[in-house]
Amino acid sequence: MNNSFYRGFEDLHRGSRHEIIRRLQVYLPFVIPVAQTNPSAECLDLGCGRGEWLQLMAEYGINAKGVDIDEAMLNAAKSQGLNVTLKDALDALKNQADNSIAFVTAFHLVEHLLFSQVQELVQQAHRVLVPGGVLILETPNPD
Repeated sequence: MNNSFYRGFEDLHRGSRHEIIRRLQVYLPFVIPVAQTNPSAECLDLGCGRGEWLQLMAEYGINAKGVDIDEAMLNAAKSQGLNVTLKDALDALKNQADNSIAFVTAFHLVEHLLFSQVQELVQQAHRVLVPGGVLILETPNPD
């Protein structure tokens, strides 16, 4: 995407950066123990949007990179100094080596995909996750 519609929608309806980071902290108990046993753990955030999860990971010393197809969202993340790339989520996963990532995350992404794409995303995540790695998918509506 190259317009700012979705960015404006998120800014208006999803919540402030601070509020989203606060909400995302619920996932830290799944991430921190893995990061403590693997200090070089890396995170790939699919559909990273404005980068709130990436910012939270940085606060905990976890190397995280994000991908998104919305340039306006990426610009917001880049303005925070976050490591983000314009790329499709499935393509990003397919380009990762087997057993190479400790955390694969996607917040408010899977509801935008076909079920067959969600299945492929989960299969690819399973392939790239290190043993004991974590996949986190958050969606407001699993239907």
